[in-house]
Amino acid sequence: MKKEMTETELREMEIQLGRPSGELGIEIGEIMNETNTGMTRNSIEFLDLQDGNSVLELGHGNCRHLEKLLETANNLCYCGLEISDLMHEEAQRINQEIIANQKADLRLYDGLEIPYSDNYFDRIMTVNTIYFWKEPIKLLHEIGRKLKPNGHLVITFAQKNFMKNLPFVGQHFTLYDKGDIDKLVKKSKLELTEYLDKTEVVKSKAGESVERFYSMAKLTKK
Repeated sequence: MKKEMTETELREMEIQLGRPSGELGIEIGEIMNETNTGMTRNSIEFLDLQDGNSVLELGHGNCRHLEKLLETANNLCYCGLEISDLMHEEAQRINQEIIANQKADLRLYDGLEIPYSDNYFDRIMTVNTIYFWKEPIKLLHEIGRKLKPNGHLVITFAQKNFMKNLPFVGQHFTLYDKGDIDKLVKKSKLELTEYLDKTEVVKSKAGESVERFYSMAKLTKK
């Protein structure tokens, strides 16, 4: 039987999920990759990548999914941004051959300013990061500037009613339901064009099997 996590361990996990670091951070990165596999795969499909697209991912973690993403269309240009030094380093290590072949550009950023030219990306995606956005309106404005006209942003997030019952979710998380996302988007220059809801059974970060309810919101720059 798996030992139940202490309150101290749960709070440490909460911090690590927002910004993995140290030895525990490497383990957390692998756990996130495993538990987010379905969400990431469906987000990539929902992006509707086309040949030659430039795609940006915010908060890619250890980025073990990169090879699969690059197989979804021809001549994709992938850029990835991380706030975690450790995840940036792990992603570079895991994908060193892809990077050496100049098929991916991985950088650190501050969570607010995207270090690329305006109107640069056809597609932008982010999975399970919105809970940790410090200034969501400002970041949405920044994303809007970096998207090309008619470009898409996909935000994938677990529903508030699901997240609030997880033992490691505390004050470091800002939780959202679709109504919250609607309000957020209305304050930006992006247009909410489609939602896709999914349910899956996964092993939670605390080691328990749970039924996860999540949504993918597609926003378009008009």
